[in-house]
Amino acid sequence: MPIASISIFRHRTIHTATIPTLDNVLRRFSTFRCFSIAASAAKHNQNSNSVSKRLINHPNKKLLRAKQTVKDYSSLAPVLSPQDSPPLSDSQAIGTVAAAQANFMRVIIQSSGEGFDDDDTSRIGVELLCVVRALLKKIRRRVLVGDKVVVGSIDWIDRRGMIENVFQRSSEILDPPVANVDHLLVLFSMDQPKLEPFALTRFLVEAESTEIPLTLALNKSELVDEEV
Repeated sequence: MPIASISIFRHRTIHTATIPTLDNVLRRFSTFRCFSIAASAAKHNQNSNSVSKRLINHPNKKLLRAKQTVKDYSSLAPVLSPQDSPPLSDSQAIGTVAAAQANFMRVIIQSSGEGFDDDDTSRIGVELLCVVRALLKKIRRRVLVGDKVVVGSIDWIDRRGMIENVFQRSSEILDPPVANVDHLLVLFSMDQPKLEPFALTRFLVEAESTEIPLTLALNKSELVDEEV
């Protein structure tokens, strides 16, 4: 006897609201992403504020130590005005820097400290080979040719000393580095070597910027034609 198979299907109504459409998925993803970005931005701002507060409340100790060191060192080498007459010992003198050679300065003595009266006059005009005090380098007080300086630790026999301090300058030229200049003399040759217009212009512009009186001199004129 043949057996008949029967299949029963249950009809179920599918509501459209329960189907996750692409629109709903994109809307939910966008909302979640916006929330994530907002949370990340808030966290970043919070971290930045905390770092700023930490820097304000706890500044760099090395920077503070460096500032304090410069302040302490500056008090050890006070700035001297040209009218000052600091007390000098027998191993100290005041002079003018005449030349700079590598790390050495040649200083011509103008006045010496208290000592042997017979030697005071003989010390005027003496040229000393000096080094710059390390303290001046630490506080970035540069010594230039033409500076009025205080020389200490002088060995009058070997004619050596150490520049301990620098007086204030009345003027300064950057190129070449010279201080306390009251008149400039620019000297160029007409030939052998020939006049370089670029170098001459550079010196004239530098002199004009400092507002220092200038004298321009040209020599070896006999080597060139009269038309030049």
